[in-house]
Amino acid sequence: MTELMQQQWQQVISSSWLLALSVGGFALGLWIYRRSGSNALLHPLLVSTPIIAALLYLSNIGFEQYYEANGLLSWLLGPTTVALAIPLSKELRQLPALLPIVSLTVLMGGFVAAILALSLAYIFNTSDLVMLSIAAKSVTTPIAMGITQQLGGLLTLITLVVLLTGIVGIITTSAIFKFTGITDERWQGLILGIASHAIGTARAFEISPRCGAFSTLGMGLNGIWTSLFLPTLVGLFLY
Repeated sequence: MTELMQQQWQQVISSSWLLALSVGGFALGLWIYRRSGSNALLHPLLVSTPIIAALLYLSNIGFEQYYEANGLLSWLLGPTTVALAIPLSKELRQLPALLPIVSLTVLMGGFVAAILALSLAYIFNTSDLVMLSIAAKSVTTPIAMGITQQLGGLLTLITLVVLLTGIVGIITTSAIFKFTGITDERWQGLILGIASHAIGTARAFEISPRCGAFSTLGMGLNGIWTSLFLPTLVGLFLY
């Protein structure tokens, strides 16, 4: 426990001026997103990421240096994810009756997401390193990075893949919900959380607090579930 706290403190104090670049880039992306009427194609992360990446390239700054320089933000990912449990606590009375369908949705959703990612990597004959780096694509960033690091994948690649997964998710889910007739905000949120992690959860909170609460539930449970089965599943595709 003490070692973990020391590692987290080291992350915080390692922050530098590049932290301001991240915050400024996201603020610009958020302004554009709101001015567009919350157009998913102009999501703050989708706008700010290429801008920041271009500035890093022009400044000859590598990802590892940038990641370490944003230690405070990296550390805050954990508490922020935990804080999402606050709106969920208001929906706790509904959960016992919904537990069977919630559990089945999380188990199947997380497993299918991983199977699809690994199957595509296998079909396109990608390297083992790439396969290890995209397997956790539907898990929220802190957990996805932890799983990928454990598997021996590339943090740079999983970060990009998680971002793209979330963006594609919020772009397509409205049409999917309309096509399938899913109008209940609870199920919309649960699906967004499982398939599109934190980005989907942010979108869910734009719909309603209830939708956001169930998205938080889906995101959290899927992260735990995926971390349990993914190492074994990846091994089946590699050997």
